[in-house]
Formats: sequence, C-alpha cells, structure tokens
Amino acid sequence: MKKSLVAMLIGITMLVTGCGGSKDVDSPVGGNSPTLSASALSQEEAMRVLSQELLTKTEYTVAFLREAKVGEHTIYAFQHMVNGGAPVIDFVHSKTGKVYYDSVELLVDLFNKTEVKDPYKVENYINKDIYYIKMKSVNDPEQMTWGTYIVNENAYPDIDQAKKGVVKAYAENHPTLSLLGKPLAEVEKITKQESKKVPVIDPELPKDTFATEIVFENIMILFNNEDIASEIFLEGQQEILGVKITDTFDEISAKLGMPDSFSQDPEFTDIYTMRYQFNGFQIEFYGESKEANTVSALIKKL
Repeated sequence: MKKSLVAMLIGITMLVTGCGGSKDVDSPVGGNSPTLSASALSQEEAMRVLSQELLTKTEYTVAFLREAKVGEHTIYAFQHMVNGGAPVIDFVHSKTGKVYYDSVELLVDLFNKTEVKDPYKVENYINKDIYYIKMKSVNDPEQMTWGTYIVNENAYPDIDQAKKGVVKAYAENHPTLSLLGKPLAEVEKITKQESKKVPVIDPELPKDTFATEIVFENIMILFNNEDIASEIFLEGQQEILGVKITDTFDEISAKLGMPDSFSQDPEFTDIYTMRYQFNGFQIEFYGESKEANTVSALIKKL
C-alpha cells in the first residue's frame, strides 16, 4: 500500500487524506519518504513533503502549480483542494523542506531571516522603515507574483495599510499622543500633574460652564464630560508624528503625505489649518499663512 501511495504522490495529481498547519519537516515520515539533505529538494520530493503534512486528516487533491523565487530561495507552489472545496495554494521551501500554507507567512519568515534588509526598503514614514518583499514564479508564460509590506515584523497588503500600522504603533508609544483617550486619574498619574477646572468662554454655553485641563511644557490636555482626554493642544517646539511644531506646512506634508484638507480656518481668517485624519484621532496644524512656520497643533480623539 505504501509503495502504491508513493507512486501516486510523484504524479501531478493524487488523492489521499489530510490537512494541517505549517511546520518544519525535520525528518521524513514513512519508509518510502525522501531523505532531506543539504541539496535542494526536487519538485517530486517537495510534493511528498507537502503530502506528509496533509496526510491522515481529510480527503484532498494536490497538484504542482509553479516554481518561484524569493532572492536566492527556490519555492515550490502547489494547489490543493479539501473535500472538493475551493483551491488553496501551499508552498514548500526547496532547501529546508518547510511547508507554508500562506504566502504572507512565507515571505515574513524569509524576510526576518534575512540579515541585509535594505534592498527591500521602499519608504521611510514617520522615522520608520517600510519594506516590501515579493516572490515571482519562474519559467512561467503567465507569471504569478506574491508580495507583502512589512513594518515591525507585521505584514500589510498595501502601502497605505502599512502606514496606518506605523501611525498606530507610534500613537501607542508616544509619551503625549498615547494620553489621548485615557481617563483623568490615569493622565494625572502619568504626567504627575494635577488637573484644574477653568471657565469656558463661549457665548453659546451657560456662563458657569467649566472644562477640565492639565497644562505642562507647552502641552494642554482637555477632558470631556466623562473625564476622558479628548483633545491635546501643542505649542512651542513639540514633536509629533515625526514633525515639529514650527515646521512649515510644506515640510509637514513632505513627511506625512497629502493632508485630508488644507485651507483658511473658517473661524479665524488669519489662520491656515492643515488637517490629517488617522484611525482613532485627527491632528490639525496651524500657521499664519500657507508659507509660514506652524505655531501650534490640536489633536482630537475621534
């Protein structure tokens, strides 16, 4: 029976039973399995390694799809279907015999093991490098490509999602921006500053309206009615998102990209406002003209 199974596995398509997760194959399973050595696996040996991973679970069919390259790495791509379902592409590394059930998992693994990463760098955003790694099929009239963007060992499908990942990590770790959305007591503890009540001067509000704020080092943190930090006002030369208050609007857009809006402020005609909106918050930079240095910024919780 084992000899018959091996003969079937060498063919283009076979029917056995199996499914599973990716792992390294340190030693062959079964007396008729190939012995992995320092030399690269052949297409047939790679198919057998994959079949060992899929064995004994559920019915499936598997067939060789493409040979592909990631730098000097040779990867075999196979297509399998479980119980007649939609086809799934699996990958086997020709040197290690490691099986991957996801191209992103494969690409991130190879990237993390690469000592020289500069060739994959495509952009620096908010002082964080964004990388792109791809795999292409070879000897193929209809070339297939798999790729992913990587930041902090996390994968993203496109450059915009990668930038959002950068902003999210930045916001969670920045000493000022990370205060947004935190309760009053926690902000007081972190900043070692006491809050105070200040009157709100607004003709549309009652005269006895007060707001809660914490002020220190050119930073004003404002709290909403539920005592949650909802706005942060910055002056001086505070740094935020890789730019500084006092940078020009052109310098800010060169680092953060095109803003969501840039115009004269509707309430203060002698002020220009450049606005960026991110997941969970927006930030507005203020200056006295389009060419002027910015003088302040306001971060708002969304």
